[in-house]
Amino acid sequence: MIPCERDRIALSWSLRAGIVFFGLLCTALPGKAQAREPFRADRMDTVLYGVAYYPEYMPYDRLEQDVQLMQKAGITVVRIGEFSWGLWEPEDGKFAFAWMDRAVEKLHAAGIRVIMGTPTASIPAWLYKEHPEIVVTRLGGQYLYFGYRQNSDLSNPTYRFYCERVTRKILEHYKNNPAIIGYQIDNETSSAGAANHDVQVGFGDYLKSKFKTTDNLNKIWGLNYWGQRLNDWSELPPRDGIINPGWKLEWERYSQWMTTDFLAWQAAIVNEYKRPDQFVMHDFAGPPRPEVNEPEVVKTLDIAAANPYHGTQDQFDGEASSYVGDYVRSLKQTNYLITETNAEAIGWDSKEQFPPYDGQLRLDVYTHAASGANMVEYWHWHSIHYGQETYWKGVLGHDLTPGRA
Repeated sequence: MIPCERDRIALSWSLRAGIVFFGLLCTALPGKAQAREPFRADRMDTVLYGVAYYPEYMPYDRLEQDVQLMQKAGITVVRIGEFSWGLWEPEDGKFAFAWMDRAVEKLHAAGIRVIMGTPTASIPAWLYKEHPEIVVTRLGGQYLYFGYRQNSDLSNPTYRFYCERVTRKILEHYKNNPAIIGYQIDNETSSAGAANHDVQVGFGDYLKSKFKTTDNLNKIWGLNYWGQRLNDWSELPPRDGIINPGWKLEWERYSQWMTTDFLAWQAAIVNEYKRPDQFVMHDFAGPPRPEVNEPEVVKTLDIAAANPYHGTQDQFDGEASSYVGDYVRSLKQTNYLITETNAEAIGWDSKEQFPPYDGQLRLDVYTHAASGANMVEYWHWHSIHYGQETYWKGVLGHDLTPGRA
């Protein structure tokens, strides 16, 4: 059967994208001189191919074997360290680096670049024990408790004190390490719906700054309706239960700003330490998201990055990957990084385990490259043997041996 003109054109563009990406990828393979050249965020002339890697999650020590397998697979970059605050700082004020030093040294010796993540998205148990008030309380009183990630009140000064301390300690330790090409700040950050006391106070200050007087606020929000009028800023009630549309809109804007402010604050800390040949980036979760103002966040980043996941088998059409790519490229009007995407079947349970058809992972990589990605990383290298994401498969299955992916 003769394919239609549209199919032939699509095939032609797919082949061109594949050829271009393969050529760039070959220049970045580990073990060659090119792998030692710095990755320049301002130049973006190298395509990186990699994985998130968590040797600390492994059921046994297999670091050397993993690094050897990564070399064979053509892996040129690894993202590491972003969810292990409890290992970086096992006790309040006591820091440990040897466990990570070993991994960074092995990766560097193999010619594999490293992106170091700050671990602030997942607080250690000792910090929760000492300061449970830093965990998010949402509107209506829902408390997120310990065990979640991204469950901290980004505005809480106590949380920020500990975030700054661990971040500075990591940067001080690794600032001269040649393996590290950049830093990822936090992970898929949002305000998580925080409505803690300090958030409510901050929202009141935000309203005073924006609207100046309660009379102005009454007029713009129409607060004579249902007798909601405020005669003094001291009368401002908590946001809980409020259904006035203007009130709710400004609350959402303030919640967005909390994320923007937190990431800008952390980026400023990283910028005090990073070398000219290093970058600072953040990985957005499947953008755009209404709770995050990505165009504002990227103003303090060197590179925008995203974590797009997609359907597989008959649910994969490339649209989601292309859409995210076009959006993320628009944020800084330049190429970007993919820090997470499907390696095999994904999901938090066994019900939706649909491994990709042959060729779909390759097609997805070509789609990202065609949209302007200068890195594609899988989440993650190895399938995890315990925890919430046991069924979210990595490049290696649970037997930890090379397979179809």
